[in-house]
Amino acid sequence: MPDFTNNPIKLGGVISTRPPLRPPPNIWRTVTITFDDVANGTAVDATYAGAGVTFASVTYPPRTWSAFAREMPLSGSGQSGKNVLSIIQQSPDLPWFDARYGALEATFSQLQQSVSVWAYAMNSPEGSGNADNRPFMEAYDSTGKYLGKVLTQLGVHDTNFLGHWHPLSFSSASRNIAKVRLSSQANGLPWTYAAFDNLTFDRNIFARP
Repeated sequence: MPDFTNNPIKLGGVISTRPPLRPPPNIWRTVTITFDDVANGTAVDATYAGAGVTFASVTYPPRTWSAFAREMPLSGSGQSGKNVLSIIQQSPDLPWFDARYGALEATFSQLQQSVSVWAYAMNSPEGSGNADNRPFMEAYDSTGKYLGKVLTQLGVHDTNFLGHWHPLSFSSASRNIAKVRLSSQANGLPWTYAAFDNLTFDRNIFARP
């Protein structure tokens, strides 16, 4: 009777008692950062690095400083809790800002195909005008190339815009989003200030950072 057990060895093969190794599955899980697990005024630059994202505040021309979790004032609330994300640490004692002061920048450890966030629109006391300034999200690839921008669906001339939360979502044709910037347009009066909450993206739980 042929010795099938030893045949592979005789033919130069190797017998293994373990199953063949397979690459880890490409499993993605949704991640939502609410900023409610830190104290008001905390710099959150690397707080959520383990979840796949780091934060900064930026201006044009480029200047970089920290991004902060801020408590909503005036008995307001975030989209999911009390804290929101802002470029302002403590002075003025309000978390809202627009593009004249800078933008929040979220950089992902893994390339994204879709990113979403909620934006709170707040009116300004500086005066009247006809500008339709809206909160926005810009997307960039790993080389810094601009991929596009999305604005809130509603604007200052719409009911239920000011003093309300609005969703923003940017999707790309491929998984090439390396970072997003969040702010509010500043194209003249009336200014529309914004704060942001509930940044949502996905993360491959088997991939190495």
